[in-house]
Amino acid sequence: MRRSRTGVLALLLPAVLLPAACGVRPSGVVEVGDPALVQTVPDAAHGGVAVYLKGPDGVLPVIRDSGGKASSGRAVMMLLDGPRDVDRAAGLTSEVPGYFGAMGAEVDGTTVRITVFRPVRDFSAVARQQMSCTAAHATADSGAVKVILKGNDTTLTLERCPF
Repeated sequence: MRRSRTGVLALLLPAVLLPAACGVRPSGVVEVGDPALVQTVPDAAHGGVAVYLKGPDGVLPVIRDSGGKASSGRAVMMLLDGPRDVDRAAGLTSEVPGYFGAMGAEVDGTTVRITVFRPVRDFSAVARQQMSCTAAHATADSGAVKVILKGNDTTLTLERCPF
């Protein structure tokens, strides 16, 4: 008897559910407005800079207010300060060693020279990319910028920022 009840229920279920779908017709895509806009490029004219931090899939730009005119030196100083609490809460870190000493930044055409008074040979590849992207994107022509990092142990020509 048990098998016959299960069989009857199996036959009745599609018959009960089929009418429930009546009246629902397929439709195409319905347009509901413009896509959302998010600022991903800093507004340098108003003091915005991109500081590149380490995320789960590589370096990512974090837009910050520099409190004045944006410059490579100001952007690198913000990077050297390290990630903020909100950055850490979002899972962002930095491989750039913390540094609170004197620093110099000079822009000459398409070259940015950053000078720190500490060894730089030990900077990881991620730390070098963070420095390169942060310094390059604070200039007007970030795509054609070469970044040179000088420490008290060596001078490194950093790879161009891939972004």
